[in-house]
Amino acid sequence: MVRPSSDSTHRVPASRTPQKVSPKVPLTVATVVALITLGVTLQPLAELESSATWSSTTPSNSRPAVSDETAKRVARARFYDTEVLPLIAEVDALNQATADRCLHRIDRILRRYHAGVEPFVADMTSLSTRLGVLKRMPGGWWTSDGRVEAYVQEKFETHLFSEQTLLDDISGALLQFRRDIDANQTLMLTRVQAALSTSDLPDVSLEQHDAFFRELSTELGSYAAGQGATSVENMLGALVLGEVGAFAARSVVAGLLVRFAPSVAISSAAGASATVGASATGAGGGSIGGPVGAVVGFGAGLAIGLVIDWWMTEQFETELTGQMHVYLNDLEAALISGGESGSAGTTNEKGAVESASGLKHALPQLCGQLRDAYRDRFYQQIVDGESS
Repeated sequence: MVRPSSDSTHRVPASRTPQKVSPKVPLTVATVVALITLGVTLQPLAELESSATWSSTTPSNSRPAVSDETAKRVARARFYDTEVLPLIAEVDALNQATADRCLHRIDRILRRYHAGVEPFVADMTSLSTRLGVLKRMPGGWWTSDGRVEAYVQEKFETHLFSEQTLLDDISGALLQFRRDIDANQTLMLTRVQAALSTSDLPDVSLEQHDAFFRELSTELGSYAAGQGATSVENMLGALVLGEVGAFAARSVVAGLLVRFAPSVAISSAAGASATVGASATGAGGGSIGGPVGAVVGFGAGLAIGLVIDWWMTEQFETELTGQMHVYLNDLEAALISGGESGSAGTTNEKGAVESASGLKHALPQLCGQLRDAYRDRFYQQIVDGESS
């Protein structure tokens, strides 16, 4: 056998000989990669922590609170614009229609008075009335006890109106106006409250009826003062929102009839007799008196003067009929247009100055003041949050 040589016994194949690699290079690269990765990872965390630290030192309820309050006010204002203002517009239209109905009521009352003129004239020209006046004239002139005036005024009140009738008729129309306005306002308040109950404004609530309109009365007073409203308009405001409706209605009637001034045509007829002058100026001695009594007294006095001056002539009936209709036209002017009569031949200097003081102007003016007061009061309650 041939023995292998020593070289062949000591040679080891290269593929089976493990090579020792220095661990320093791979460890160094891994460390760098790891450190870079750690740094990249920790960078956002550090920034987030820094941001959290800044947020913790900043008041958390400053800017968000202001934004929330602004958002709430905007929401309340939007509700006011979209829900409340349309309702106010509807109620304003209802109030204006109520004012028109009040004027029509008074017009019907005055037409009823006009319808009594012919029966009154017929009664005054009847034989029984002529005898009644003749029987009372001597004693009346002798004692000046006004028995003739009382006799004629009784017939006047029977066919046309008395002090109490005139006051009740006109104040009754005004009290119906008050009831209609109150119904409109109550409907408006109820509908606004219903809209609030279904809205997303839980923090808003309105005052109850009495409290709400008590404050509204104050608002209305400030409007009347700011617009230079007449005393009649002020009294109408007290009538609509005040607690003493009947008294306020009578005050309105008296305030309107203060402006009653007979036309020149009536004054000329009245001036023809001392008796009618005394009767007219002395009127108001009845149960009510004042401007209402003066109006009734002047009408009766006019009839008495015409009885004396025209009774024995053929023109008495025509003259009395014409003068009584003109007298009623002047009464209508005092109530409706503030003294500016539309009857032919009527001149009224006071009416030219105060023509805007009648109900034709005062009622719509009051409705406009109510509309503005509604707007302000609801704005205060809802948008400004006075009720919250």
